[in-house]
Amino acid sequence: MREALDRMEARLKADMASAAKPYDHLVAAQCLLIMTVFGVSSAMLYPVLIAGLIALRFMSESNQLYAPPVVVLTVLGTVYGTTMGILYVMHTRLGISVSQFMLSFFSAFFGLLFATAAERCVATDSMQASTGRKLWHNLAVLVAHVKYTATPIVCIACLMHSAGPRALFCATVIVGSAKVWRAALLHYCWSGSFNVQTGSQMRVMISADSIPPKLDGVQIFIRNTMHALIREGHKVHVFCSNGDPDTPLAPETFGATVTRGPGLEVKKTHKITLPSIHYFFALLQFRPHIVHLFDLTPSAFFLVPLNWWLGIPTVISHHSRIDLYASYVPGVIGDYASRVVRAVQEVVFPLASGHLLIDGSQKGQSWFSGHPNCRVWSTGCDLQLFHPSKADARVRNYYSNGRPDLPLVVFVGRLSVEKQVEKLVELVQLTNPPDQPEVCRFAIVGDGESFARIKAAVGHRPDVNMPGVVRGVDLAALFASADVFFSPTVTGTLDLVFIESQAAGIAVVGPRCAAVPLVVADGVTGNLYDPLDMVDARRAILETIPQLDRMKIEARRNAEANFTWFKVTGEAIDFYRDTLRQFCLSGQ
Repeated sequence: MREALDRMEARLKADMASAAKPYDHLVAAQCLLIMTVFGVSSAMLYPVLIAGLIALRFMSESNQLYAPPVVVLTVLGTVYGTTMGILYVMHTRLGISVSQFMLSFFSAFFGLLFATAAERCVATDSMQASTGRKLWHNLAVLVAHVKYTATPIVCIACLMHSAGPRALFCATVIVGSAKVWRAALLHYCWSGSFNVQTGSQMRVMISADSIPPKLDGVQIFIRNTMHALIREGHKVHVFCSNGDPDTPLAPETFGATVTRGPGLEVKKTHKITLPSIHYFFALLQFRPHIVHLFDLTPSAFFLVPLNWWLGIPTVISHHSRIDLYASYVPGVIGDYASRVVRAVQEVVFPLASGHLLIDGSQKGQSWFSGHPNCRVWSTGCDLQLFHPSKADARVRNYYSNGRPDLPLVVFVGRLSVEKQVEKLVELVQLTNPPDQPEVCRFAIVGDGESFARIKAAVGHRPDVNMPGVVRGVDLAALFASADVFFSPTVTGTLDLVFIESQAAGIAVVGPRCAAVPLVVADGVTGNLYDPLDMVDARRAILETIPQLDRMKIEARRNAEANFTWFKVTGEAIDFYRDTLRQFCLSGQ
């Protein structure tokens, strides 16, 4: 297991370095080629993947790392298998030659390549230019027509048995008919242009996997966003697979309507929503103004292109670094998983109308560069629940294993390898080595497939307490009774525990990456350390302990000033309105 973790960490470091590089056509083409290889292979092994999906239902939770890649490969197999089947029928029944396919493919490839490059240039130049906005808008419209009308016409014309003007005419009729069919579907699936000026009722559809009974940071974002929308008189519909109307904190509790489709159960409280006809029925039933996808889930691989083709405005909020999570896919597939995810992002993300980034540093990543509608989304927490007044001497005594006089360092989160929690073992051993006075006590709070390994390594030590999952008022009391919150995680954008701990009035020690430096002022509300380096993490903890009194005050002050849910949900609703305004002005 240690060797596998070291291999995953090496991948993670390489992926972190490559993710920060600017857009590169050669790298993008390489990733697309790798995705195609996996897609074709998945299509050929489709029955095996279906059997794998069925087997996952009966496997233990410790094998949940296999679930997302199996679902993704099945999705790729569906897309590529369907495409290969259509090509086979066209070749055998319609007599279209291989040379015609190749000519059509290269026409599509170069047409989309040059149009995408032109789109990026137009978007970048238009954002930098202070004058000539109309010119850039006209250029963008022209490029879009080349990309989405002229290119398909040329590609279809290459497949015609006739040549010249007749082939172009027939191709134009086919493309025109498809656009008429699309317009008819859009009429029944979309509520039409939203009048931002009148402030009329907005209809928002939400799709996510983090729906109760699954409880995590993304679910808290969804819950507060739903509550704010409904409070302001807007309508909300949720497409998911998790839970039922009687589940505590289910969307129905807040007045939302719900369509539940099929999903793959990877844990008792977690299903991965699968693409299904249920989503299309939800569109017909609810007719949203805008669709909000929380994170790039496997179903989003289909939903975003479908919404784009129909012409329904879609925004994606990014709460996890899916590209970095891919580093933890087991086996040989993991060596290529991040590049497959990158290719998917390069294809899918430009089709969305807007992106909300929890981690503002992601704006510089290649799959967001050139997109005209990316905005940083703040993070919030319940400032009344998480408060220094919840501190309790008995709670501190329990979690410190009877040593409340020592500083108490806590970690709270899912104990899974993709969260880098195995690093906690190294940190404990470095901070409190044998035969030396203890520096602090550790409380490692949470559950997951890594729990047993961590407990076997350090759970027997007197300086470590591993109570399992703690939630609600008990979690608030734990935070307020501790001194330092520590996290080794680099694959999140910004876990809510960074905010909740500051609201509770304790210092934070976190990695100098993602959005952590945006919410943790180094040397003021806590200290930062080099990512994945537990020697430097120990240094950060040791430097924090003498400054606890000052840092605790600053942490609470920072939370009160910046981390209210009213601010967070207001930003989301404003983003919906701005996106709809841009969408309608662009004539899409």
